[in-house]
Amino acid sequence: MNFYGIQYLKSQSNINDYLKYFFIFGSLIVLVVVFSLYLRHRLETKYRDLSIIFFLFLLFSLGVQYSDYQNNETKHSQSSQMVNFVERLSDTKKIGANEIYVNSTELVDGIIVKINQSYYTVKLSPDQSSYTLNETYLIGEAQIINK
Repeated sequence: MNFYGIQYLKSQSNINDYLKYFFIFGSLIVLVVVFSLYLRHRLETKYRDLSIIFFLFLLFSLGVQYSDYQNNETKHSQSSQMVNFVERLSDTKKIGANEIYVNSTELVDGIIVKINQSYYTVKLSPDQSSYTLNETYLIGEAQIINK
């Protein structure tokens, strides 16, 4: 079972987003170059065809990026709820937030929290404004992820 530290929860950026941005801006630059070549040589239709292809690729890439953006906003919101939960729990337990590990990046009922050498199951209220910790025992190995 994986447990995540506060540093990992705060830095949820993904390399895939940067690759998508690279392809979008790269195709935009290629589109501008090919379109300017088309304007320069109006009789050669290959530049017009290339312009249309790169324009369609750019539209497709922007559509995929927008869809991923909406999903990432939801994940980021849930991850920030978890960061707030860990910070609130560290204030309650009077320990550093770096000493608390959770087994989920989203704040949901039933997550397992590792504080020092003890494991607790979190029971959230329906509106997620309060919680109770019940001591539990973990069977198996726990892997700590704290990048």
